[in-house]
Amino acid sequence: MAGAAEAAPKPDAATTIAAAERLAASQDAYLRRKQLWMFDVLDDDGDGAVTPADTMQFAHRLARLTGHAEDSPRAQQMEATVNRIWHALVVKPAWVPDPKRLDREQFVTVMANSVLETPDKTLQYIGVVTNLAFAMADEDQDGRVTRDDGIRLVTDVLRVERRHAEHAWTVVDADENGYLGYAEVLMAVTDFIISTDPQAIGNLALGRI
Repeated sequence: MAGAAEAAPKPDAATTIAAAERLAASQDAYLRRKQLWMFDVLDDDGDGAVTPADTMQFAHRLARLTGHAEDSPRAQQMEATVNRIWHALVVKPAWVPDPKRLDREQFVTVMANSVLETPDKTLQYIGVVTNLAFAMADEDQDGRVTRDDGIRLVTDVLRVERRHAEHAWTVVDADENGYLGYAEVLMAVTDFIISTDPQAIGNLALGRI
């Protein structure tokens, strides 16, 4: 249409990368510290980068420790979910320099942009992964994970020292009934991913790690 404003040109890759990095640099320092901890958990081979293969190893480790074969329906569902999240957070955005390999700072940038730019989707990802992980851990399907199983998973899957895992349990199991329901686990994981409040349940538990 005559006189209509021309569409603004799309920013080039360098511009979008710089904008994503600025957003990450401006985020809360507490979030950054937790994101770096997550990087260390996911860097399965310790080579200083998180790759799709590392995320698959994380899914496989969870499957093995919850008694699920890697080709079981639960394990395959977790693999597919982790792959979809990697694609959404790393492959799809044009500003990620290398969609097959994230170093520490790139991982932080991806996480910061997810939390700050698309919080609704981030909450959705948290819910889906937590639901699957809880279902895998809840072998007898009674809607609860016992203390022994919970601590074992935290130490073996997240590679947390046992004393920290025991502390985390006492915080999250606030009613001291000896088990955790899905809602308690979801709240703790959500706090850890997105909350900047050190007194939030998930941060009191995992923030010491």
